[in-house]
Parts: sequence; structure tokens; C-alpha cells
Amino acid sequence: MKLFIVLAAVLVCAVAVRYDGYQTLRIQPRDPSELEWLNSLKDDFASKLDFWQNTGRLDRPVDVMVSPALQTFLKEALEVRGISYDVMIDDVQAVADSQMHRDVSISAASFDYTIYHTYAEIQQWVKDFAAEYSFVQNFQIATSFEGRPINAIKMGTAGFQKPAIYWQGGIHAREWVSPATVMYIAKSLAEEYGTDDTVTKMLDTFDIYIVPSLNVDGYTYTWINDRLWRKTRSTYGAQVCVGTDPNRNYDYRWGGQGASTQKCSDTYRGPSVHSEPEVAATTSFLLNLQQTVVNFIDFHAYSQLFLSPWSYSAFAALPTESVDHDVASVKVVNALKAEFGTEYTYGPSARTLYAASGCSVDWGFSKLGAKYSYVMELRDTGKFGFLLPASQIEESGIETFAAMKALGGHLLSEYAP
Repeated sequence: MKLFIVLAAVLVCAVAVRYDGYQTLRIQPRDPSELEWLNSLKDDFASKLDFWQNTGRLDRPVDVMVSPALQTFLKEALEVRGISYDVMIDDVQAVADSQMHRDVSISAASFDYTIYHTYAEIQQWVKDFAAEYSFVQNFQIATSFEGRPINAIKMGTAGFQKPAIYWQGGIHAREWVSPATVMYIAKSLAEEYGTDDTVTKMLDTFDIYIVPSLNVDGYTYTWINDRLWRKTRSTYGAQVCVGTDPNRNYDYRWGGQGASTQKCSDTYRGPSVHSEPEVAATTSFLLNLQQTVVNFIDFHAYSQLFLSPWSYSAFAALPTESVDHDVASVKVVNALKAEFGTEYTYGPSARTLYAASGCSVDWGFSKLGAKYSYVMELRDTGKFGFLLPASQIEESGIETFAAMKALGGHLLSEYAP
């Protein structure tokens, strides 16, 4: 197999936006008024506060990254109100630097699944991975706003009109463990085909389509400019702020709760449904498949959650399929926990976390027709947040692969001939 990439012994990415001295606080509001006060800070101090986890629920904490200039103010304000908090990350930049400083000597035959990879490395991995296995094909599924190819793989043995599974990673740029985990799952499927009964039946019964990194413009930007960038890099007209949240851009309940009309917001919905070419192309591909898509998963980080529809509202009546969603979810979280004891929570997205409209999980269920449509929030629960150390990639891959095998077994019981 051809050489994938060979770099110097040490790769260090010098980013333009730095977070020296920034801290991440975990805050626990006690009542709706305290939660409302915290939410008001998002608008008042948008450039100095970054809400990593803002749940809208009193039984879950709020994680906020705070600039040095605002740390004393925020801590004193919390103390005056009697709101408890902990410092989760003392220096955000120091943690980010540890991920970008790595020894690299990579060939296609020895791709390192235990480190974070650049856009170019991930896209080349798709091609080389397909060349290694006869039951894997690679193809370009989309082109990004800035013109980058978005490569995908199709895994499965030959068959006619097989049901399809679709998994995507990296929709939010800063969630690096998502592409890393998705690639690890693909590797494990390929390696265990022919030796593991469940994996073999999965690839014989289903075609599994995998996009390791969807938001490739944003992901590239996290390596060269801003490690904590979330959105795409699109601009429309005289737009001052760059980017749309691609997971508020899907054509189901677009523009509702939890999606911002403000272009500078991290949850900006975009000017119209499917305005983002990454979303438009992948949804078009799926809708035009001559196959029944039975499972759709969008892999995110962080919070350790396995979430089903609905995302757009916590008050909407749940789908009649929600009982089956929960049955499958129990199998997923139990299989995952069995590996390293990692605890995941499952349930309807808006009721478990917060309401967000125009999201992939709702589109996958309602428009695509994938009965088992989920969003999976990977490690951790806030100690590192979006800056999960590379030392945890392998465990994340192992336990999430076990979860996908359990889900695969459930799908086989329902859809296998």
C-alpha cells in the first residue's frame, strides 16, 4: 500500500487564536432564576464567555470557558449568588497544545489510531483504508464551502438492495474525538469481519456508509487558527461573522428553539435550510440511495449521551417508535459500559439534554426514515470537554465499537432476512 504521509519527527501547529490563561468552570445552578441569569451572560459577554455545555436543565451542570479578563468578575458574581462552581480546566491553551504536539511518522499500513489527525491525513486514510479491504469502497460524498473534498467509505459485502446504515463524525469542528472514534470503529469492523459473528453478519446484511469528518473547513480551521472553532466557514453576503452551525441547518423544524438567528452565535441556523453544502450534499446522497436506511448516527462530543428523537422540543409527543429506540439504547449503553465502566445516559434528546431545532437526529428519523436515528455524545463529562487527551482515543474507540456491535445485533434481529 502506498505511503500515506511522512512528516518530521515533531508536528506543532501554531494557531492564530490562543487561549492562554483561559479557564473552564463547571457551574451548578439551583433554580430557574440562576439558570436564566447564566444564560443572560451569553449575550452580555459573548466574546469572553464560551458556553461549552449549557443544558437548560437543573440536574445537569453548565460548563463555561472564561477569558482571564472576566474570571474574577464571574467567580465573584457566582459567589455573591451562592452558586457553586469548580475549575475544570485551569489553562485551556496548555491542554490544546498537548494535542497538537506529536511525533508523526505515518504510513498507510501503520496508521496511528491513538493520535488526532489533520484534515489531509483523514481524507487520505479513507482512500488507503478502502484499498486495504475488498469489502470497503471510498467515494467523495460532498465538497465543502471552501472547496475541500469530503471523503466517505462504504463497508459491506456484495448484495442486492441491502438495508443501509449511515454514521458521520466531525459535524462540529472542535469535537476531535468524533472523527478519531469513527475511524477506530471502521478499523475494528474491518479487522473483525470473518472472525466475529456479529460483525460478519452486519457487513453481510447491511451496507455501512461512514463519513469520518463532515465539517472539514471548520476542522482544518481548528488546526491552523482556532482550536475551539465549532461552525462551518461559510459566508453569505455582507456577513461579518463567519460560519453556520451545521447541526442547526437540517430540514426538520429548522429555525425553532435552540437555533439562533444571530450570525455570530455558535448556534446560528444559517440563512436557509441546507444552506451548508456539507449538509445539502450528504442529505441529498442519502435521500437518493436506492436502499432503506435503518440507522443514522451523528457522533459528537462531549457528555456521554446516546440520544434519540425528538431534539426540537422537550414537550412534543414522542414517536411511537420511542419504545424501540429505548430498547436499542439500553443495549448500546450496557455494552459500552462493560468495556471500561464508562457511564452513558440515553433518552430523547430535548428531554435529556436541551431543545435544539434543525438537527440531524430529527432529520434522520423524520425525513430520511431511519427508524433508529441517534446523536451520540462521546467522552467525557467535562473534565477535558472538547480537549479530550489523545490518550483516551483508543478506549473511546474500543467501547464505542462495542456499543455499535450491540446496536448491530439489535438491527440484525429486526432486519436480517
